Amino acid sequence: MNKNLSPLEQEAINEDTSPQRLEELANIPEVAHLVAANVNSSPQTLTKLAKYDNYDIIKALVTNPSTPTGILVNIGGIFPQELANNPIIDFWLLEDSNPLFYNNKLMEKLAENSKNPIEILKILAQSPNYYIRCLLVNKQNLPINLLEKLANDFHKQVRCSVAVNENTPIHLLEKLANDSDKEVRCSIVRNKKTPLNLLEKLATDPNNDVRYSVVRNEKTPINLLEKLATDSHNDVRCGVVRNEKTPVNILEKLAFDLDKKVVYNVASDEKTPVNILEMLASDVDEKVVYNVARNGKTPVSLLEKLATNTDNNVVCNVARNEKIPINLLEKLAAHADESVRCCVARHHNISIDILERLSVDHSQKIRKRVAINQNTPISILERLLNDPNDTVRLTAREKLKSLENNLDE
Repeated sequence: MNKNLSPLEQEAINEDTSPQRLEELANIPEVAHLVAANVNSSPQTLTKLAKYDNYDIIKALVTNPSTPTGILVNIGGIFPQELANNPIIDFWLLEDSNPLFYNNKLMEKLAENSKNPIEILKILAQSPNYYIRCLLVNKQNLPINLLEKLANDFHKQVRCSVAVNENTPIHLLEKLANDSDKEVRCSIVRNKKTPLNLLEKLATDPNNDVRYSVVRNEKTPINLLEKLATDSHNDVRCGVVRNEKTPVNILEKLAFDLDKKVVYNVASDEKTPVNILEMLASDVDEKVVYNVARNGKTPVSLLEKLATNTDNNVVCNVARNEKIPINLLEKLAAHADESVRCCVARHHNISIDILERLSVDHSQKIRKRVAINQNTPISILERLLNDPNDTVRLTAREKLKSLENNLDE
């Protein structure tokens, strides 16, 4: 008996105290939380205490194996660690119809709790809700036996979670590399711990999506990229173009690919060398030329040449280029085609002088774009409040109001 406790406290914690006396003690605020933790408290008393909005009482109820199951399930999520340590969990594990299975919110909190005992992990691994099983794999450092169990799960998303988990041992990844579902095999490729030999195996996978995943993996070595650059499927070859590690010599080969979709990617990729961009700028396929015009690595000399193209869509893409110099923007601001000037008015790098010029353009579409542009100063916006077009005036008014609200904040 703890001599530091008052007689009432000693009575409240004593498991030999009768349920009737504990019911009386539950009405005393100073010891109610001790009654809530006492395994000899009656279900009626514990049910009554569960209605209290009291931190200590609720926490004590979660630790008590005598707390009625319904109450324990409802409040267990507030203290998942205490619930995990409750001895009742051992009994629930033996039940075919585990009470935890019927409260998904509680199961989610337990799955996210980093200090679960093995008993809780076993229960979560048996959850009928596949999302809980996925969450368990993603949030917990599971023992091998549970990972092995979940690697055989009937739901593909659970197997995907195991496949992408960096704690999954190699022997399980090797097994999942033969999984019948392509998404599971793709998940293995996304796993940062997947060994090179498995990447090589999956680079020959019969499914295009799996091979595409291999070319998009930052760990894929150059020799595999070279091999996949001749893949039968154009999406895989496009993926080779986009890989940051793809060397120039492979890009040069793919610039002559028979499938234009691959060439489009080469034309838009900022790794593509200047000599290839210059060649593609003369391609007969207009979309190839469009992509060169939008490429942030296209040199100014080539942009200037493309700015004189007879196809206004090409010129528009020059005006959209993130790296276009201000002098070329100024030149295109006077272009005869409305769509080109509209692209200039949208550009984030536009100067005040160009905005001034375009704010009096005869096209209301361009004046509206000026009102929208983040670089447009208040003086121009105030002038556009008197624009002859209703839409331009409304746009300028809304932009000014937005600026005023930002200042207030």
